[in-house]
Amino acid sequence: MADTAPTIDRPRRGARPETAAWFYLIGFFVVFCAIVAGLCAAGWRYYTTAMVPLAGTAVRVHVPTGVYYQQKGSSRRDTPVKPCETPPKTDTCQTLAEDDRVIAVPQAGYGPVASVTLPDGAQIDIYPFPSGADLMLKTYRVSRWTLGRREVRFVQSAGYARYDIPGKETQAYADVSYIVEVGNGMSVALTPGGSYSIDIPQRMPKRAGRVSDTGALLQAEVAVRAGAAELHGPDGAAQIQPGQKIQVGADNTVSKPLPAEWDLIRDGKFERYASGSYPKGLEDWVTKPFIFDQSVSDAEKIGQTRIYTGCPPATPSFCSGNPAYLAQFQRQGNQSKSFGVGLEQSVDLDISEYRTLRFTMWARVIRQSISNAGIANTECPVTVKIMFKQSSPTDGDDVRYLCFYRNSTGELIPSNGQFVYQAVDDLPSWYKVTFDLRDPALDLLRSARYIKSIAIYGNGHDYISEVTDISLIATQTR
Repeated sequence: MADTAPTIDRPRRGARPETAAWFYLIGFFVVFCAIVAGLCAAGWRYYTTAMVPLAGTAVRVHVPTGVYYQQKGSSRRDTPVKPCETPPKTDTCQTLAEDDRVIAVPQAGYGPVASVTLPDGAQIDIYPFPSGADLMLKTYRVSRWTLGRREVRFVQSAGYARYDIPGKETQAYADVSYIVEVGNGMSVALTPGGSYSIDIPQRMPKRAGRVSDTGALLQAEVAVRAGAAELHGPDGAAQIQPGQKIQVGADNTVSKPLPAEWDLIRDGKFERYASGSYPKGLEDWVTKPFIFDQSVSDAEKIGQTRIYTGCPPATPSFCSGNPAYLAQFQRQGNQSKSFGVGLEQSVDLDISEYRTLRFTMWARVIRQSISNAGIANTECPVTVKIMFKQSSPTDGDDVRYLCFYRNSTGELIPSNGQFVYQAVDDLPSWYKVTFDLRDPALDLLRSARYIKSIAIYGNGHDYISEVTDISLIATQTR
């Protein structure tokens, strides 16, 4: 039997110790490089994105009372009293930090009662009438070590404000952001080099709330004069171009872009008047008498104002299925003294921001017993009376009249500072009235800041006259 060869145990092959050490060294080096790279990237990102508050924002107050500033975390409201370093010296100034507020009450006046100025030349004018204004500087920050970014953010809670933002060519920073928060999670981004207005109307007693184009109660309105704005909300974004406005409802509904113009006359076609749908105490048109001759006895104070359906001026003879509501003023009976009857509407608006006030109306004089009269508004079968204040709530009421009369002889009545006379054809045909109340040649409301009311009525001995489709279209200053 052959002997079996003995088995020889050989040592197992394994990793050499020096190889494992190299793997560990390389791994630690890679991790070290990753950490260093991450720290460098984080440091660079911090270097380029770190933001710091920038001083130099101030509010400049143009009126003696009614404008306050409120510091962050304080309930105290103070009136700026320090004279500004730049003219006019009658203004007072107060520096603003982040989260400081500027508050103005309606009694502060018409027009821009205060201006927030920023170091980059941006200016925000604050208009408090009719419901007050509230503007907070939430953020004004710039890059800490670079000229990469400037970030400005306001919170506008009430009132009307005009934002004039300098262009990028005047900005030292590459990326400039202007944001205005307008409530309900909505904000507006304003492009540098533009001019904008934002209105946050407030509900007031005895004043109907404004309604947006979508039918909801108006929460905010953004208009663009120059530049471009973008409205951001929970449901997306909307672009606003020059000459446009967008309305935001209280339910966050957003209108389509609309022309940046405003009709200051409510119910100019008498549709709500005819249907009786005015809320109690918030009537747009109110019927009333107009007395210019104080010697008129009670027995002579007769006349009638009525709204009825008839053919519109564009198709005065054939209007089947397309009638219009006409306001008729009439007084008959061979009266011996003048007396007026008609309609009046409270406007109660600050108009200082509007560069044009285009009044239009269709009117006709069916009968006038004393033709070619109209002197001192005693024989104007169609009269427009505008009550206004020139610049301040403390001013007395001023008044202007537009008088339309039948002209049978060709004799014209010259206008003067208070009355503008317009002759119409000696036929009961419709006449379209068009006036720009800002026209310097007319000297009506060329520089007025406030309209109190507008009345439209007949006046004279005996007359029958009619009006319809009344509007007062306002556009903003550039």
